[in-house]
Amino acid sequence: MSCGGCASCGSPFRGTLTYTSPAHGSWGVARMGQLLPESYQLFAGPAACGRHGALSACLQGRKDTISYLYLSEDDIVSGGYEQAIVDGAEELLAWLEKRGRTPRVMMIFVTCLDDLLGTDHEALAAELHARHPEVRFIDCHMNPITTDTKVPPAVNIRDKIYSTLDVAEWKDGGVNLIGSLVPLLKDGEYYDLLARMGAVPARQITDFSTFGEFQQMARSRLNVVLAPPGVYAAERMEKKHGTPWLRALVSYDPREVTKTYRALAAALGADCPDLSGYEAACEEDFARTREVLAGQPVVLDGDAVTRPFDLARALLERGFCVKRLIVQDVVGPDAENYRWLRERCAAVEIMQPQDPQRALFRDRLPGSLCIGYNSGYITGSRHVAPADAQQGHWGYRGIAAMLEMIRAAAAAESDLKDMVKKAGLVL
Repeated sequence: MSCGGCASCGSPFRGTLTYTSPAHGSWGVARMGQLLPESYQLFAGPAACGRHGALSACLQGRKDTISYLYLSEDDIVSGGYEQAIVDGAEELLAWLEKRGRTPRVMMIFVTCLDDLLGTDHEALAAELHARHPEVRFIDCHMNPITTDTKVPPAVNIRDKIYSTLDVAEWKDGGVNLIGSLVPLLKDGEYYDLLARMGAVPARQITDFSTFGEFQQMARSRLNVVLAPPGVYAAERMEKKHGTPWLRALVSYDPREVTKTYRALAAALGADCPDLSGYEAACEEDFARTREVLAGQPVVLDGDAVTRPFDLARALLERGFCVKRLIVQDVVGPDAENYRWLRERCAAVEIMQPQDPQRALFRDRLPGSLCIGYNSGYITGSRHVAPADAQQGHWGYRGIAAMLEMIRAAAAAESDLKDMVKKAGLVL
């Protein structure tokens, strides 16, 4: 998924020891997994591996659907690792049953060491399911060592969630919006436009409170992928359910949004509504925001949006003063925008947030406007747009929402520490 080391891109990225700023982070995989209705999680691994997830679950009020089985070195070297997980799951299910809280799905999270042990998760799940036929058991992975593979943790967990969908007996006219972890903004134009294309209902995982209701997503005739980590899940759903999918990634360029809607209409076999008014309104919004900033330098980071070079290009093409991008690498779907920036706007600085040099605090730009918490911390800016890649942005409404955040950040100073705390980021 990455082209950070691609020679053809003339990449400035390099491997280093890793520095992590206090403002870096996103949703952890456990939090992502908790989107699955009526599920419960058993996190099995060394205590250090679950520390951040456990603390964030407590801080965010999510601790009632996750338990931790801390495994010692003795558990691992003695050969009792798998049995410890089975015994832990049995004990947990008994505890939940007494309280009338038996889950429909138990997600058993394992860590990097499991990749090295080669656990037979299918056999483990089959053993548990035979004892508890009312519960589905799926293995999930919090294993950062797979970050540079095709299926890193954020990709894997989305696939695991949607793998619990049963094959539907019939399809309806609905579409699934896959990839976003939060609901799209309720006042977005997409609901009306999709309805006019005959795509009703537009389903998101956040719509459902029960596992039975969640199964409705198996009926949809098309999966619309909004974020790169959702592609793998859509590919697997096509194989299992025969549901085609369309890449419709979040973009902050109104022209790209128009192309996406036209592609959607074609995939649905429908006429595309007139979009010229939406596109013109976005361009007016860009112009108004540019006037508010009045040449103020902009810095954005890779935690703020799924495709930071897409946003940077949209701003640069409309006359904004983009000074710097703080990005660890380039995801494949953003590579074209990265190459455009390197060829057309070589003066824009690109630096990696995890390079240990960031800890020296030589990269301050206190007068800048930052998009994203990490860039705000590294630059020392007091004007920070609280963007974290999971904000329900999509379509023309997503562009408007981003520009609203930028104008608000320009108008008032921010308390970054408070913003990071409210965001509930996990390293």
